[in-house]
Amino acid sequence: MSLSDGGSKLRNQSRMLHQSRIDPAFPQSRVEDINQDITKDLQLRSVQRAHAQFFSELVTEWISADDGANSEGSTPDMESSGFENVGRKEMHEQRKEWESIVFGQKDIDEPAIDAYLSNIFTSGTHTKQAYEMLRRDTRQFSAEFAREVLFLDTSMLKVQIKGVLATDLLNEEKRAILKTFLSNDEVLQEVCDVLNMRFKALASWEWTTENGAIALEQRRQLNGKYRVFMDEDVLDAILVHYIGIKWAVHFRQVFTTFFSGPAWSSQAKKMPLVDRQRREWFLGKDYASGGIQEVRNNTYLRDYFMTQLPEQVNVVPRNAYDDDDDDDERIASDKKSPLEIKHGLLQLVVTETMVARHLYPEVQHTVIRSDFKWFGPSLPHQSIFAVMKFFGVSETWLNFFRKFLHAPLRFAQDGSNGSYQTRSTGVPMSHSLSDTMSEVVLFVMDFAVNTSTGSNLYRLHDDFWFWGPLDVSRTAWREMKAFAATMGIEFNEEKTGSVVFPVVGSTKPEAANKSKAATQVVVPIMTSGLPQGDIRWGFLVLDTTTGRFKIDQSEVDKHIEEAKLQLEATTSIFSYIQAYNAYVSRFFSNNFGKPSLAFGREHVDSMIATVNRIHEALFPNGRVVDHLSSVATKKFGVPVPPDGFWYFPVVNGGMELHNPIVPLVNMRESFKLSPGDFLVRADRMDEQNYVEQETRYNKRGRGYGVDSHSYSLKSTLNMSGNEPFMSRAEFLKHREQTSYNLTIAYRDLLKVPEEVAMEKTDDIAAMLATADTGKRAISSDWYSMNAYWKWVVCVHGKDIVERYGKLQLVDAAQVPLGVVSVMKSSKVRWQG
Repeated sequence: MSLSDGGSKLRNQSRMLHQSRIDPAFPQSRVEDINQDITKDLQLRSVQRAHAQFFSELVTEWISADDGANSEGSTPDMESSGFENVGRKEMHEQRKEWESIVFGQKDIDEPAIDAYLSNIFTSGTHTKQAYEMLRRDTRQFSAEFAREVLFLDTSMLKVQIKGVLATDLLNEEKRAILKTFLSNDEVLQEVCDVLNMRFKALASWEWTTENGAIALEQRRQLNGKYRVFMDEDVLDAILVHYIGIKWAVHFRQVFTTFFSGPAWSSQAKKMPLVDRQRREWFLGKDYASGGIQEVRNNTYLRDYFMTQLPEQVNVVPRNAYDDDDDDDERIASDKKSPLEIKHGLLQLVVTETMVARHLYPEVQHTVIRSDFKWFGPSLPHQSIFAVMKFFGVSETWLNFFRKFLHAPLRFAQDGSNGSYQTRSTGVPMSHSLSDTMSEVVLFVMDFAVNTSTGSNLYRLHDDFWFWGPLDVSRTAWREMKAFAATMGIEFNEEKTGSVVFPVVGSTKPEAANKSKAATQVVVPIMTSGLPQGDIRWGFLVLDTTTGRFKIDQSEVDKHIEEAKLQLEATTSIFSYIQAYNAYVSRFFSNNFGKPSLAFGREHVDSMIATVNRIHEALFPNGRVVDHLSSVATKKFGVPVPPDGFWYFPVVNGGMELHNPIVPLVNMRESFKLSPGDFLVRADRMDEQNYVEQETRYNKRGRGYGVDSHSYSLKSTLNMSGNEPFMSRAEFLKHREQTSYNLTIAYRDLLKVPEEVAMEKTDDIAAMLATADTGKRAISSDWYSMNAYWKWVVCVHGKDIVERYGKLQLVDAAQVPLGVVSVMKSSKVRWQG
C-alpha cells in the first residue's frame, strides 16, 4: 500500500469515527471494525519499527565484528570456536613447498625446446606458412606497441582499473583505493599521466618495493589450497595489467588465425568424395554437410580455444578462478562465465561418451583428464622465454617480462624487515601477463596434440581433457608427456586419470532387426599407454560403466568438516550467512556439477539428497534457519522470526539466505526423457526419414536424382538408368555429419534444464499488491521475478505478510541498506 493510500485510509477512518459520535444511525459494528483496523495497523507499525531496530543491530554487529577481525588478536565470537587463527599446518606446509619451487632453479634444456618447437611448427608446408605469419605479426606488434605515443587515456584507464578489480589480486584496502580513482576525473588524469611516463621509460621500469621486496599474502581457498598473492603497488598493478591485456589480445588474435587456417586439423571425420556425391544424387545437396561435427567445432572455438585470453582490450575480463559472475561492465555480456564453461565441459564429456558408444559400439571410447602440478608457480622462465622468442617477441619486451617475473618477494608474516628472495621460477598469481605467458606455452601442447591426432585438446588453462578411440587417445597422451618433459613441468597425479569404456555388442540402428539371441561379446579393456587413476572433477567421479558422473560422498564428507570450521569462525549473523551462501549453497553445488539433460534426473536427485545430508551433519535438525533464529533470539532478545525473514532479499528487509535445493527442485520438473531416450528418438526419426527419402526418390524416377544439380553427377558416379535408392546402411553411415535428428539430440543433451517456476494465483496476486514497485528481486511485478524468488514468495510470503503486513519487511529509509551493499561486495576471506 502506498503512502498516499495509507493517508487516505486514515482520513476516511477519522471522518467515520467523528460521524459515529454525532449520528445515532451510524452502525456500531463499523466502529468496532475501524478500531480493530487501527489497532492492527499500530501493531504492524510497532513490529516494523522493532524489525528495523533488529536489522540495524545486525548490521552494527557485522561492522563491529569485521573491524575486530581486522584488528590484531581478534578471535571469532559467534558461539564457541575451535579455530586456530595462527594458521594451519597445511598453510605452513604449502608455503614451504611453494618456496622450494618458486625460489629454486630448474635445469631446462633450451636447445631441446627450440628443436621441439621447430619440429612441430615447421614440419609441413601449411604449418610452416602459418607459423611464419604468426611470427611476422608478433614481431610487428612488438615494435608498434613499444613505439606507442599515448599508452592510456582516462577512458581506457577506467576499463583497466575495473579489470584489476575483477581479479582477486589486491587486498580490500587497495581495492578501495582503486574504486576511489573511478569516481574522480582529476585523479584519473593524474594517474594516466604517471602511467604514460612510466610506459615511456619502460626500459628502466622496476617493481615498487618496500624495504627491497614486495609482500606476499597466503589466502585460503574453499578447496583447501592456499594461493600466494603479491601485495603490489596499485600503479604497478594497473601498468602490468594493461600491458598483459594488450599482449593477450594480440596472441588471441594470431592463434585464432592459426586455428582457422589449413595448418590446424579439423576434428571432423572426412566423408569420402564418392559418398558425398552419392548423397547429393539421392538426397540433394543440403544433406551433405553440417551435423554434430559443425556444432562440435563451433563449440570448441567459442568456449575452449584460448578463452583464458580476452578478445578486446576494452572489455573487462572475467576471472577464471572466480565462481561468481557479478561484473556488469563487460561489453561481451553474452559470453559464458568461467564456471559455466567448466560445467559445460563436464556435460560435453558425458554427451560425447554417449554418442560415441551409441554410434560406434565396436570402438573402445576413451577419456583422459589431467592438469599440471603447481603449474603457475612451477612454469620455468627458460621455457616461457624460449616459446615467446620462437613466436617472434622482441628482446625489448622479453627484457620487460624478465623484470616482471624476477620480482623480489617477502612473506608478509615475516615482517617488513624479514629476508626476501627473487622469483626464479613460475608466474605471479592473478595477473593478465601471467595468463598470457601461460597460454602461449600451452598453445604449443594444443597444436602438438591436434597435429598428431587430428582431434582437439579441450583445455581450460592447465586443466585439460581428451577423448576419442583408444589408439588415438594413447597418441594424445604420448604427445602431452613429450610436451611436459620438454618444458620442464609435471602432471598432477591426483587429478590425472583415464577411463576406457568396454565394447559390448552392437547397438547401431541397423542392427535392431538382428536376432536378440545373438551373443554379446565384451572386449577386454587395455589401459597401457594411458594415465592411471580415476577421472575426477570437484566432488564428481566418472563412472566407468554408465559414462556419467556421480557424486563421491567421501569427498563431500571431508568438506563438511571444513564447512563446520568456517561457519563457527564467523563473528556475526550476517557473516555467517555470507559464509553459508558461499560454502554450502554455492561451493558444494558448483562442485556437484550443473544439472544437464545428459546427466539425467538421477543426478539432480543425488544432488538434493547430498545437500540434505550436508544440512543434517551441520545442524541438529537439518535446518539452518532454526540455528540462526536460536542465535538471534539469544543474542538480541527478539521473538523467533518467520523463516521467510532469513530468505527474503536484503532490500526487502530480509537476510538473503540462499536455499540451494530450490533451483534443483525447479529444474527437476524439466526432465521428460532419460538421457538415452534422446538418442533412441533420433534413431527412430532417422529410420523414418530413410523411408520418406526413399519414397520421394522413387516417385521422381530412378537415376534422375532429387535436384537439378544431380544430372552432372550421373556420369561421374557411373549411375545406371534404374539405380535403386541407397541402402539403409549407406544412409546411416555418416550420421555425425549428416543427421539433423542426431544433431538435435546432441544439442538437447548439452542443455541445462530450465527452472519451472511457481504459477501466479489470486492469493499470490494479493500478496504482490503489498510489495514495492521497481526493479528488485521481489516486487509487485510477478513476471519480472526469476523462479527462485517466485518460490520464496509462494512458500514464505504468507507468513511475512501476516507478521509485517506486507512483503516489504521494513521501510528502506529506516535501515542502512547502503552499508550492507558495500559490506556484501567484499570478497569472503576464509579463515586459516
